[in-house]
Amino acid sequence: MKILRSRYSLIVVFLVISIFFWAVVAQAQQEGTKLDLKTTAEKEIKVKQGGQTITKRIPLDKASPGDVVIYTITYSNVGKGPILDAVIVDPIPKGVRYIANTAEGKDAEIVYSTDNGLTWQTVPVEMLKKPDGSLEKKPVSVDRYTHIKWMIKKSVAAGQSGRVSFKVTVK
Repeated sequence: MKILRSRYSLIVVFLVISIFFWAVVAQAQQEGTKLDLKTTAEKEIKVKQGGQTITKRIPLDKASPGDVVIYTITYSNVGKGPILDAVIVDPIPKGVRYIANTAEGKDAEIVYSTDNGLTWQTVPVEMLKKPDGSLEKKPVSVDRYTHIKWMIKKSVAAGQSGRVSFKVTVK
């Protein structure tokens, strides 16, 4: 019985040391990394050019109701090592309405929150009770979206950068 307890104790100690070792290795891999974020806002305007109406982007100085604003977040790894599993979270500003399906980001999985970042869903849904008592899944209106999260699925090497973006309409 003592031998079994000793083996069990050794296995537990080994597992604890292994977990600690891998945690230190993972932290060391992330040391020297820094993701720098820069957000820009642009407005889409329609202009006539060469007899055609084209959409052009200009820096946002002021916006009026109905204007489409494009928020772009440029991320750059200004550290010395690669960044694994980078995550960018951005609140949707007050006074605007997110335009459905406009969030973009190369190599990013995009999810949304309707509760200030407490929970995330690819397509936010809610359960509604029907008159007969049964439950029905319904997509949540984009008016209720509060945050967007981009999870970058590729390593961001030192010196590498990328962009994520989304569009809104000014209320």
